Parts: sequence; structure tokens; C-alpha cells
Amino acid sequence: MILSCSTEINENNSIDNYNRTAIIENLTNNIIIPSHENLQSKIIQLNTLSTDFKATQNNSNLTALRKAWKEAYIAWQYVEMFNLGKAEEINFNKTMNTYPCNTTIINQNISNSQYDLSSPNYSSWSSQGLPAVDFMLYGLDNDSNNILNIYSGKNGEKHLNYLEDIIIQMSDNTNKVTEYWKKNKDMIISSNGNTATSSLNLLTNDFIYFYEKGIRANKIGIPCGRWDNWDTYPIGVEAYYRKDLSKQLTLAAINSCVQFFSGVGLNTGTDGQSFDDYLNDINGDNDLTNNIINKLISAEEKINTLDHNFTLQMSTDNTKMIEAYDALQKVVVHLKTDMLISLSITVDYADADGD
Repeated sequence: MILSCSTEINENNSIDNYNRTAIIENLTNNIIIPSHENLQSKIIQLNTLSTDFKATQNNSNLTALRKAWKEAYIAWQYVEMFNLGKAEEINFNKTMNTYPCNTTIINQNISNSQYDLSSPNYSSWSSQGLPAVDFMLYGLDNDSNNILNIYSGKNGEKHLNYLEDIIIQMSDNTNKVTEYWKKNKDMIISSNGNTATSSLNLLTNDFIYFYEKGIRANKIGIPCGRWDNWDTYPIGVEAYYRKDLSKQLTLAAINSCVQFFSGVGLNTGTDGQSFDDYLNDINGDNDLTNNIINKLISAEEKINTLDHNFTLQMSTDNTKMIEAYDALQKVVVHLKTDMLISLSITVDYADADGD
């Protein structure tokens, strides 16, 4: 749902008289905008180092570029759940993190240079974004020296141009979304009612969708074979070509959910108004809040037992991946049923994964 200035405003806050405005204000000012600004700074650095690498292809510049990409990918985990307004309009999530990337299309784009990533008609999300950069920095060859040879070789300029274009596209989109939140924060905060298009309802659905689909399904369930007759899908892991980053990205995503649910500011670390406070007030106790937090911690503990390389983990002992999925699934029931019933919020997306 795209939040616009026509969004209905309920000046009495909500049917339960809880101060929804305080929650939206804390989430917007202390979590959402700082998270976008953090991603923006990481993408700026990535863009700068991409320019350096285009000028000089050496190990030092490649290492620096890879580090910047990793930091941007981690920062992305704190932004992906906020898919409304400008982000939804420009398919920000899909252009930034559709994986696995399609190496056939990427190689075709490099070869013929016939692409326009900024065109609204260009919808090959799997050939751009962070996963595509993963392939460009790690997947062209297993040996870093050979990757450098590709970039400095016969078709090196085409590879450099495509890498640069992907990163510029990420930068442009990140800037658009960040500015949207800054420009419209007052309108977003004032939309404090309980309707399908009210801010808290949209944010709640985006939060649960990210947890259920973005983390539980995409990061763990689909790669470990949860929906494909238990056949593993190794290439489906996040950051497949980097190999050892999948676990760190998943843990960062879990942490982003814990902070969002608890209202902890990204930069301040201060615990502000959020879902935990709202649920405690409505239910008259903190039982549901404690169940959600405790099960999130249990899921995090299961993920911590996994190898940093999810592909290796699946090939050696996929049972641990299944156990991590099961631990993540236990939270879904509390979020999607218990929490939404308590908050009188309706799910605005459809299930499609057979859970």
C-alpha cells in the first residue's frame, strides 16, 4: 500500500485510545529514518569506492569495495521491512535484494550493454542490486587475481561499467526513499488511526511480512528445502557468492525485528514506544510480549549454531537449518495471529508458500 497525503487520519488515535502517535513518531524518527540514513551513507561509500576501482583495478581497491558492499548489505537488513510510500512505488526491495541473481541476464547485459536500470519498464530485478554486486565481486571467479584480470582485460570496461551502473542505481533509489521519509514524516506520524491505510497498520504488516517471508522463508526456509519436497536449494541463500556472509545477514535481520518490535532507537539505543508497550497496555500484562521476545531469542540461538556459510551447512547437516526454520516459525503464530488480533489489525498480504 502506497501511503499518500490522502491517508485517513483518526485524531482520536485509535479505538482503544492508546497513543498510536507516540509509537509512529518513535518508529519513524528513531528507527526508520536513521536506518535509511545509515544505508544511504553505506551506499555513498560503496559508490565512491566503485569509482576508485573503475580507475585502478588492484587488490587494495577490490578489498575496499568488497568491505563497503558487505557493510551496505548489513545496513540493508534494517531497511528492507519498510516497503511503503516511495519504496513500494519504485519496487525498492526488489531492485535492491532479489536473490538468487540471474547470472545469465547479468552476463547478457555486460556483453551487449543494452539495458536501462532506471527505466520503469526494466523489471529484471534479479540482475541488479546487492546480489548482483555479490556476483560481480565474488562470482566471476574463485580467485581474486582472476577477477582482477577480468576487470582489467579485454571486456573489462564493460564489466566495470555494469558494476558502476548497478551501484549508481542503488544509490539513486536509496536517496529517493530516504528523502521520501524525511519529507513526509509529519504526514506519516499524523496518520494515527486504525484503518487499512493508516501508518501503524501498514508498518505492522510490513514488519510481519518481512519476518515471515524475508527472513523465515527467503533466508532459511527456501534454501533448506522447506517447500520443495525437502530438496535443498543452495544457490538460494543470501550472499551466495561471498559464501560466509549469510548467517551474519540473517542475524542482522533478526536484530532489526527485535529493535523495531521493542522500539529501540538505531543510534540512541533508547527504548521508546512501540509494539511491546501497546500490547502490554491492551492485554493488561506482558505475557504476549515476553513470548514474542523469548521466541525471537530462541530463533537467534538456533541461527547462531549454524555455519557462517549456509551452503556448507546444508551440505553437511541440513537438519540444523530445518531446526532454525522451525524456531523462526514459532514466532510467526504470535505475530500474525495473537498480535494482530490484540491490535485489531488485518493482514494485508496473501500467503503463497504453503505454511
